[in-house]
Amino acid sequence: MAISQRDARFDNLKGILIFLVVFGHLLELVGGPAAAWLYRLIYSFHMPAFVFCSGWFARFDAERFFRRLLYPYLVYQTLYLLFDRLVLHGKAPLQYTTPYWLLWYLFSMMLWTLLLPLIDGVKNSRAALPGCLAAAMAAGFDPTIGYGMSLSRTLVLLPFFAAGHLAAGGELKSLHSRLAQISNFRLFPVLGGWILISGVMLWLRRAAVRSVWFYASCSYKGAHYDLELRVILLATGAAWILLLLRIVPKHPLPFLASLGQHTLPVFLLHGFFVRSMGALHPGPGSAEGIVLAACTALFLCAALGNRFTATLFAPTLCAPRLNLPFLSRKGLPSSRPAR
Repeated sequence: MAISQRDARFDNLKGILIFLVVFGHLLELVGGPAAAWLYRLIYSFHMPAFVFCSGWFARFDAERFFRRLLYPYLVYQTLYLLFDRLVLHGKAPLQYTTPYWLLWYLFSMMLWTLLLPLIDGVKNSRAALPGCLAAAMAAGFDPTIGYGMSLSRTLVLLPFFAAGHLAAGGELKSLHSRLAQISNFRLFPVLGGWILISGVMLWLRRAAVRSVWFYASCSYKGAHYDLELRVILLATGAAWILLLLRIVPKHPLPFLASLGQHTLPVFLLHGFFVRSMGALHPGPGSAEGIVLAACTALFLCAALGNRFTATLFAPTLCAPRLNLPFLSRKGLPSSRPAR
């Protein structure tokens, strides 16, 4: 894909996903079984799909790494920790090794980006994906893994990042070609069937189901689940991604395409509003609370996901260019041409 071209399908998809990110965080304030199961449904695919999109556009570039990943992480880690202490009266210490709440994504993006030369350097790049899957499944056996350094999420979601990166680079071209030859009439029942089966399997274990299973943030022991469930959740995330890539239109959709071009300010700023809110329900688990959460999410996306907000907060979202030798594009080539 040429750098000058925008893929409207991905703008649309990212617009949908960032709305679900905000909606999911607000659903945590609603409470009740209906909100909890809707929350788990969203978490079964929205972050895997977002990570896939991030992998699709990722490349290793030193300047990009420092300006667009490390810099905003340091800025917003500081702001959120100060906000927690000064506004929410929390006791979070000022530190940078355990990301504050939603900032795990930026921290994991840094680690995934640093892994790109390794992924691209594999002689048979398609062999990198099974390796990432093995790491995702093995990570759960370490009882000490968790939120620190965002290691658990980095490893568990690594297959989706690698799949997006490899698919964009053409390494998965043969798989893409085979899938393209399958009609929606044949593919949708398979993908939908698996999603339904996985949902039924979880429903049968509903008394034991915990939302933390969908976070990819804990060991098997810490979250009280097992390898089988991780495989089910990874496969379900993959099925959702394939389904979304088929059903999301390739032409720009009103509001969603624009929102998808400004996901970073929405992601980084909405947390201040969500953390400041109390419960979003007149009564525990009420339908009105869910509707209110959806409307609030839509409002926050509209207010934060636009060019004006992106320009206003640009000094916090991206570092100014620095003419430093070790950040020179000539000195450190990208792992792959920009897309």
